[in-house]
Amino acid sequence: MDEAYRFLHETTIAPGVALNEFQTIRHLADDTYTAHPTINNDTLHVMGWLDLGAEPVLVTVPDADEGRYWILHTMDLGHYTNAMIGSRTRGARGGTFLFAARAWDGEVPADVTEVVRSESDVVKLMGRIMATAAPGDLAVAQALMDGWRLETLSRHLGVEGPAPVVRTYPDPAASTWLERVTFVLRHGSMAEADRSWLERYTALGLDPAVTAWTPAQLEAAERGQRLAMEHLVALAPSMTVAAQLLGTREDLQDGPRDLFAEGTYLGQWGLPPVESVYMKTETATDGSPINGNDGRRFRMRFPAPDVSEFWSITVYSSDDRLMAHNALNRHSRGDRTLTPDDDGLYTIELAASGSADDASYLPIPEKDAYLILRLYGPSQAIQDGDYAMPDVVAID
Repeated sequence: MDEAYRFLHETTIAPGVALNEFQTIRHLADDTYTAHPTINNDTLHVMGWLDLGAEPVLVTVPDADEGRYWILHTMDLGHYTNAMIGSRTRGARGGTFLFAARAWDGEVPADVTEVVRSESDVVKLMGRIMATAAPGDLAVAQALMDGWRLETLSRHLGVEGPAPVVRTYPDPAASTWLERVTFVLRHGSMAEADRSWLERYTALGLDPAVTAWTPAQLEAAERGQRLAMEHLVALAPSMTVAAQLLGTREDLQDGPRDLFAEGTYLGQWGLPPVESVYMKTETATDGSPINGNDGRRFRMRFPAPDVSEFWSITVYSSDDRLMAHNALNRHSRGDRTLTPDDDGLYTIELAASGSADDASYLPIPEKDAYLILRLYGPSQAIQDGDYAMPDVVAID
């Protein structure tokens, strides 16, 4: 909760960004985009924060063209996914989706496709719309993005609505994590939803009714935070199955709390593996780093991963975790840009220089880099961790 709150404050509250409004990235991210590390090179982005404290909020998504991936993903401040609405589950059909606090008991408009309940009054929204480099495709994806609409229930109905909830958000630079987490618990129903594990920390003062803490409680909280972070750092290398870390409240609430916290540490705001699985490699099979310096070249050759939506491999620089500039402005390859050979295998050639006419060529920088394989709509075997990142082989 604290990490989720800190992200909310840093990206929205502190800079004065409004809730209940979209922020968009209207082009495929490339090396000129530096706001978020390891962002994908496959989709346009629709982002924002929903405020359900005063009334529900509706998000309307237009119908897409057949075969285009899209997703409306939301998470509460407990870092649980509460909506995964998109092409994997609905195909090209859009709809109007009403997001409401658990306590809201009003009448649902007849044109609402689905109601999504949230245990926190503030909700993170992340939308993605697939786009490609094919002529005219970006304009089609942008037109779909322009059809997304976000509005309060009162505005949707054309009536006067309640005033937004006024909150005094604690500044992370001048507050303890106990202050921030209890603030989150007071704005929504998470205190009740998470009662089974919150009760273990009553002595610490982790209770929405508590607003002041003893020196002993504050000292224990600080020590606990430090020890917990040390544990998460040590645990990270052994985390190979994302289903233990990211998902819905129903999936994860009764599981180990350290694994759930690891999901925030390693993949904040990440999609659950039923929707997408991510894999990373920094080295070739001989242990050498993926680095295009001195004319070094690498090759990947593998069958298509078993996915229902799409897959891609993107290159990032290790030093800043961003895409690196290259003359072709080519940063990824995948099932929309490659054609399998007669054996049904895909080939990717990795080097600092190559031909634009070679569809299999993927530029890498003349410094250490890493690859991210994104698997959207992965099979159950992939979700279960029974699929390995394809080998990267150094070419002599």
